[in-house]
Amino acid sequence: MEPLAYRQSGIRETGLNARDIRKALEKLTVPGLPLGTFGIAGGAARERHNQAGDEFNSRARRGAESAEGISHNMKLTADGYVRASNEVMRAVLAVGRDRQPLVRGKAPTPESEVRNGLGYGLTSLGTTGVTLIRLAEASSYLQRGSAAGVANLSAEAAKMANLSQRTLSMLKVAATMSITAGTGLMLWLATVTWNDDKVDEAIAAWRHATDSLGEIFGAGDPMKLEALAAAWHGGAKDVADQKLRDFVTAGVQLADYAAGRAVGLQDAVKQLNRLHSYAFWTTMGELGVIAALRLVAAVNPAARLATITVGWRLSLALVLIQGAITARLEYLAGESLKKDSVGAGPPGVEETDFPRF
Repeated sequence: MEPLAYRQSGIRETGLNARDIRKALEKLTVPGLPLGTFGIAGGAARERHNQAGDEFNSRARRGAESAEGISHNMKLTADGYVRASNEVMRAVLAVGRDRQPLVRGKAPTPESEVRNGLGYGLTSLGTTGVTLIRLAEASSYLQRGSAAGVANLSAEAAKMANLSQRTLSMLKVAATMSITAGTGLMLWLATVTWNDDKVDEAIAAWRHATDSLGEIFGAGDPMKLEALAAAWHGGAKDVADQKLRDFVTAGVQLADYAAGRAVGLQDAVKQLNRLHSYAFWTTMGELGVIAALRLVAAVNPAARLATITVGWRLSLALVLIQGAITARLEYLAGESLKKDSVGAGPPGVEETDFPRF
């Protein structure tokens, strides 16, 4: 199927259907995340996501208004297509029929599972070591920009709220049997999150926007970027063609912007799911040890002192895991969701907004 914006029946009959594009852009929106989504520790990440969503929604609205201007101010064919004045821009409008989607994979589903064993919870030091290893494995994510949107992105539903609240429940029980476990309980309150379903909805919205914009503008196609680059380097001399050039460029860059947010948020969810899983199984394992020591204390009072040691060990492990969670959320706010200085293309072209009419 050809992209929505294009029709190919001979180079001189190629055009851009601004009316259809306007309708498609008007339907694109990314919802905000409510308070508590990433907990107290992730307030900045939630705010940055919502800023990115507001920016995307604003740019999509400007794109719809620009498409409306094109349909009213440029010469249309009988079936609503706008035709470029020269060969270069006609080539731009013709490319994109065989594009690859910017984001592949299925949308997150509630059935996605976090795979972590109970063995991580049996020793807090072991959990801490695994956490550090996982952070090292995540370093590839920390170096990826929105260009990662063209890679194969698998989906994983958010489990942070479910796991963090279960951890909180276990810590409340542990605190009744070990005074030092109460320290971990108080610290963990800042890490408890809510609204897993809202996170999944946001990821799905970014992915849908990416795919829709890719279909509209032919984003993700190297031939498209080459054609746009030619248009930017003196090929589009007519004022009307320059507006068409800017319009298509802004659409390609907006598709890349959405892909970058989808990748950044999904990668963060994967890592946060793992970290919250480590915290939960650590708490479960140490709670079992504390409960066993309390039973032993009935015949050997010295076992009560051991519960203090285990509670301290649990609190220390949770502090380290909480630090890793906070660092990941800070990266999400500072890097994964930040504004790109330039979009997907064409290379060497500064960020371009949809033209006004």
